[in-house]
Amino acid sequence: MNKTLIIIGGIVLAIALLAGSFYGGVAYQRSVQARNQAAFLTQRGFGANGIPQPGGARGGFGGGATGSIKSINGNTLQISTALNVTTVNLDDSTRIEKSAPASVSDLQVGDRVTVTGQRDANGVITASQILITSTGQ
Repeated sequence: MNKTLIIIGGIVLAIALLAGSFYGGVAYQRSVQARNQAAFLTQRGFGANGIPQPGGARGGFGGGATGSIKSINGNTLQISTALNVTTVNLDDSTRIEKSAPASVSDLQVGDRVTVTGQRDANGVITASQILITSTGQ
């Protein structure tokens, strides 16, 4: 009888240790996932709650935007995004690409583009790269 109680006690203890270890692993993984998600959003101009922060992602990711070209005036584009119309300035260092390298003359009104660059205090982006994702034709 005494041996039986010791064996049952050992089994119960082993099950409790396994269950506790499993729970601890799950809790740790959730905390890592939450921390990674918060870092991901912060790097893209959003708060940890997913709401865009001032000077952050207004109409795109980080300092960029995704949308259709509404107008082109020299080296200034107006991009119509899901949230607003964003002004994009191009300079000599702006890379413009599609399936192959492209130039300013390849940009057409109605093209879908993804812009990467820095926003100023007024929300205007100075583009470092524009990717033409589809043409308006």
